[in-house]
Amino acid sequence: MKCALLSNSNIESLSRRVDTRHEMFIGEGYGSWIQELANPTSAMWRFGPAAVVLLLDGTELLHGYEGAKEDTLFTAVDEQITWIERAAELAPAVKFFVSNIDVPPLSVRSMKQVSIERRLEAYWYDRLVALGARVPNMYVMDVKGLIEGRGREQFYSKKRWYLGGMQYSVVAEKTLAKEITRTLDAIAGTGRKKCLLVDLDNTLWGGVIGEDGLEGIQLSETGEGARYRDFQRRIRQLKDLGVILAIVSKNNYTDVQEVFDNHADMVLKKDDFASLKINWSTKPQNIAEVAQDLDIGSDSFVFIDDNPVDREAVRSAMPEVTVPDFPADTTLLPAFLDQIYQDYFFALESTEEDRKRTETYLQNAKRAAERHAAWSVEEFLTALKTKITVRKVMDEDLPRAAQLTQKTNQFNLTTRRYTEQDLQGFRRSADSAVYIASVSDKFGDNGKTFLAILKKAPPDTAEVDTFLMSCRVMGRFIEDQILDHLVRELRQQNVAKLRLHFFPTKKNMPARAMLDRLKGKIVSQEENGNTTWEYDLTQGSPVTQPAYAELMPR
Repeated sequence: MKCALLSNSNIESLSRRVDTRHEMFIGEGYGSWIQELANPTSAMWRFGPAAVVLLLDGTELLHGYEGAKEDTLFTAVDEQITWIERAAELAPAVKFFVSNIDVPPLSVRSMKQVSIERRLEAYWYDRLVALGARVPNMYVMDVKGLIEGRGREQFYSKKRWYLGGMQYSVVAEKTLAKEITRTLDAIAGTGRKKCLLVDLDNTLWGGVIGEDGLEGIQLSETGEGARYRDFQRRIRQLKDLGVILAIVSKNNYTDVQEVFDNHADMVLKKDDFASLKINWSTKPQNIAEVAQDLDIGSDSFVFIDDNPVDREAVRSAMPEVTVPDFPADTTLLPAFLDQIYQDYFFALESTEEDRKRTETYLQNAKRAAERHAAWSVEEFLTALKTKITVRKVMDEDLPRAAQLTQKTNQFNLTTRRYTEQDLQGFRRSADSAVYIASVSDKFGDNGKTFLAILKKAPPDTAEVDTFLMSCRVMGRFIEDQILDHLVRELRQQNVAKLRLHFFPTKKNMPARAMLDRLKGKIVSQEENGNTTWEYDLTQGSPVTQPAYAELMPR
């Protein structure tokens, strides 16, 4: 990921601490951030960043305005915000992350005197929030919160400032570098987990329900039980951001049912969980069954359990599952989950598909039950009454489209990862087209679950750069119908040949099955398994699979 890091103080040392997976650009001269943003031919824009991080020091923002009236100071802030707004609007595919500011006291004053530093912090933040509401590719980076968490004495270094113009301490640089790396990883879609697995006794509530009974467990609005209620609130917030929730607990189901049905202080409800494994099987066995139920890899799990024996059993049997240590001091549970979010589920924003994820997995369970009851696969697929809506990608589709390239692994022919900026480039090119598809059926709407990128190769050939589909709609031959639709469009454009590539990974073998169904020939195959198929469109569509859904192009 290419990232430009701009500042009004010396951040060269900080930039070296950002993970080397990301390529960094540092502005020449730490006061030149406006020039870099404003000049379309500046070194920064020639660098071609996918993200711009603007890390501004509040004290330096005030430099030259010492003693100025408040109106003068706020006018200067407005001018600086305008430069940021112009840059973000002119580069809509680039994500801008602008820090809020911290301004230590700059003078000695009486208690009655107004703190201009606090007024400036608030005014800057309000302007950034308003800008973020108008400009979708601009985000506020909460540096002020990081400073409050560490404390100013740890965050700033006067010695480094006077010796080299570096405001931040080594501790601060490491904290900021981690925040920047996490943000860039979120753009690239790397490292984010999908599902939070939770135990129950002494985890979602204090005590053991089978021994203490409904009235004996710790769970309340106030007092000792409030820590567990606050913990549940945090978990519910993760669910609202698109994190899948599941329960893995050694317990009697009827006892747990009573807590969900009758405890007034339960924040989480049964419907918040996509899978419930409440029995006396081992935790690794139950986690494996959750993976099967949800049809996701167990490397997508974060498992929270107070019992160190169960945590170690999962670590030993399923090393791909992330198992953080549970806090010995349970008053830290809400803060513990905040860190879990930052480390494993951090997201720049949530799409409508994210917010409906648990509902989607519950709908999948209903589909699975009906599939088992059907006399045949054909009967089941027909009875689903699936509808596919296909169209070219629009601006509002870009966040979800990029997310699909970054997260989809099983049905993904090439597993190429793209940012919104990349997809915007494909979309604007005369030689390529980007398609997205939504899928719904009688059980509900699965949302935008398919993406294809086609490229023209003159005079009469097209190749499929990307062809992927969310695992939630696999097994219905939707991919065949969409490919057939794209082939029809290509034939109308006098395209005679179509090439599809398959780059094998550990996870994407389900995608290979579609290629085996098509009428075509292999034209190249490498030692690593990378294979290219070619299809003669003058002979008609290579698709032979019957259609079970209604396809509606737009």
